[in-house]
Amino acid sequence: MVNEKAGGMPAEIQVTWPARLRDALSAAGRLLKDEAPALAAGALGSLAAIVVMGLLRVTWGTLTLPELLGNRTLPLLNTGQFVQLLVSFAPNQKTGPLALTVLGQFVLGVLLGPLYARLARSRTSIMGPLPARRAWLTVAGMVAAMELLAALIFWPVLTGGIFGDPLDSARLRTLVAMLLTFAAFGVVTALADHWLRRAWAPWLSGVAWRRAKPVQQTALEQDLARIGRRDALIGAGAAVAAFAVGTGVLGRIVSAYFARANLAYEGHGTPVPVKPITPADQFYVVSQNVLDPTVSADRWRLEVTGHVRQPRSWTYDELRKLPAETRAITLECISNEVGGSLISTAVWRGVTLEALLGLAGGATAAGKYVIFYSVDGYSTSLPLADLLAARTLLAWEMNGQPLPDRHGFPLRAVVPGRYGEQSAKWITRIALADQPYKGLYQSQGWSDAPLSTLSRIDTPGRSASFGTIPVAGIAFSGTRGIRRVEVSADGGASWHDATLDPPLSEHSWVLWRWTWQPAARGTYTLAVRATDGTGAVQTPVKRGTVPNGSTGWHQVKVTVS
Repeated sequence: MVNEKAGGMPAEIQVTWPARLRDALSAAGRLLKDEAPALAAGALGSLAAIVVMGLLRVTWGTLTLPELLGNRTLPLLNTGQFVQLLVSFAPNQKTGPLALTVLGQFVLGVLLGPLYARLARSRTSIMGPLPARRAWLTVAGMVAAMELLAALIFWPVLTGGIFGDPLDSARLRTLVAMLLTFAAFGVVTALADHWLRRAWAPWLSGVAWRRAKPVQQTALEQDLARIGRRDALIGAGAAVAAFAVGTGVLGRIVSAYFARANLAYEGHGTPVPVKPITPADQFYVVSQNVLDPTVSADRWRLEVTGHVRQPRSWTYDELRKLPAETRAITLECISNEVGGSLISTAVWRGVTLEALLGLAGGATAAGKYVIFYSVDGYSTSLPLADLLAARTLLAWEMNGQPLPDRHGFPLRAVVPGRYGEQSAKWITRIALADQPYKGLYQSQGWSDAPLSTLSRIDTPGRSASFGTIPVAGIAFSGTRGIRRVEVSADGGASWHDATLDPPLSEHSWVLWRWTWQPAARGTYTLAVRATDGTGAVQTPVKRGTVPNGSTGWHQVKVTVS
């Protein structure tokens, strides 16, 4: 019969459970003690890899492993998951996931330390200033395995960069950068593991003795006897100093990275009330990057390839000598809410897509789709027929000046009538394909259809003085044009025609105005709606931006006093 105490638990369990817990904790402690040098070596190797990776990012312009992972996985999310990710990391939607991924890379490197140690340690001897031959062979094998695995996983997104190398050259540079990153991890891990084992030797002697074969025990005793306190202190001190130096260098790299980041201007809209032409520094900016390209024109080439009769390329100087066209075109972000400011107009100058393809011999019968590839790794695609019908422009000037870096220097697409995501910046390759292609946002499910008609009230604001009140704003319908704008001062019960200013082009917004004379003081709801060039009236149905762009009438409550 089992002896039980008052609590109802068998006495045997009460006695053995603490003992088992102590045994488990003791075993875990012994394991941690045994693996301490390897874990510390993995930490130093991981830090070295991150430092090298960061240096190459800010000097070579190659993408880091966390950025490559993001570029590979983000297209796999749908729009709802993507938006939820942004909400979860707000207000650090870009830097939060990036920092978390870097931390994950560091932890993975720490855990690889014991794996390296088990593969590399051929015997218990730890004498000599450098690791043995087997250790270096293990490093070479691990580096080769990591490079091959990374190349297989990231191959489609290896072409991103900063300085504008052609895609094939950018992919090669990224492969080299990954190899140097993995090599830094391997070499530093091997050296640190060797030196830290020497520093840990007296502490680990019991563990090492238990694991050593009988024939090795005498050699182990001799090695331990020859390792003095000075050697141990030097090894431990070197590890601490290396970690301190590494974190200091990493801090400098992070500072340099954020000094060149786009966080100061990304996501900013155009101030209202607007001007017919938006100054470049007020033009809205939305980017997938934290670090936008700063392309060197000397390194950059535009390639036209795929299903064209005569694939060819142009330098920046050669491109600017091509027959050019100047046109005012309005761009709107698909994330622009009703009444939002992510919409701007500029005068663009460049060569039309039709003319450029003509210089490449024209499209073959199979060339049905156009893919725009960007320096930063971004890509997007639309049917060739739609792009030609919209008179798509490949622009190198904005408002009479070379494109600013943030707006796509040296070349960007300007696609009238589509949301801004289709007007790729920093273009380096245009390929004609025979099958549909989906870039980042298209893969997530964002619309690439013609944009919806919008109208917006810019003035007055929330309050106005009683009397004659000027009301003004913008209306836009892509390539369809604007035929009519109507304003209501009673929430849509009655409508009044606004006066339209002549548009700068068939692809630009329309500025409108209306004079309002309220009958009395009080609070009113102003609303606006537009009719496009086909006669279709803007829908009043409210719809959010995800995934097809917003719709609905813009309404403003105004207190007249």
